[in-house]
Amino acid sequence: MAPPTVRDLMDQRGKHQFAMLRVETLDEAEAAAKAGVELLSVPPSMVMDRRFREVAPDAFAFPGDNFYEIGGTDDFLRWAFPLYKHGADAFYCSGSLATVRAMADHGLPVCGHVGLIPSKRTWTGPSKAPRATRRSAAAPKASSVLRPG
Repeated sequence: MAPPTVRDLMDQRGKHQFAMLRVETLDEAEAAAKAGVELLSVPPSMVMDRRFREVAPDAFAFPGDNFYEIGGTDDFLRWAFPLYKHGADAFYCSGSLATVRAMADHGLPVCGHVGLIPSKRTWTGPSKAPRATRRSAAAPKASSVLRPG
């Protein structure tokens, strides 16, 4: 079996709740895969390690790093393309909406971030999500669903 595609994920929206986990090591990736975790957030270096697909062959992998580690929009694009070439299924982007849009416009599947972004805590205070009602938190935002058209 192969990792799900973005189309597979979109087709299952509202029908299947995917399990997702951040893993930092190959041992964690292997354990998550054996436990049936379908979506893995991984360090970029893990995608470049051929052993990753040996231990988690069916996982949908999206590497991510903080925007202050990567830089601006052009930096995100330069960062993402080699990872895509090496098998990243999508990308986590904590950058701006413009950066998320640029990645999508270049055909890169991208997951923007809605809600608490710890690295941007000076906007919201320490370890506290911005106030939201259940209704507003559940409503999709423009930055949460961008895909190549």
